[in-house]
Amino acid sequence: MIDMILQCGFEVSAAEMFHLSRPQVEEFYDVYKGVLPEYLPLVEHMSNGPCIILEVRQENAVAMFRDFVGPYDPEIANHLKADTLRAKFGVNRVKNGVHCTDLPEDGGLECQYFFDIM
Repeated sequence: MIDMILQCGFEVSAAEMFHLSRPQVEEFYDVYKGVLPEYLPLVEHMSNGPCIILEVRQENAVAMFRDFVGPYDPEIANHLKADTLRAKFGVNRVKNGVHCTDLPEDGGLECQYFFDIM
């Protein structure tokens, strides 16, 4: 997956592996609580093993990376954008292969959460 990210022209400016606790995942995904139907299974999945967190950079990074990652649901990604990360690595809406920030202003906050606060 990292090779694909680099080949697509993104720079990985920070990387670290975390074993996130359930409270840490709940804090990170708090904005999705009550909004995302898969919230509880997602919290369970993300706190069930190691996660590799990357900070990627490129011109217009969030929009470009969201396009590269593909639709949230890997089944939809397979039909609409078969060359995306979620189409290639996602299993379902919980194990969809990769998290990608929703908004450009959240990218810095998410990186700060992992690389400064944690």
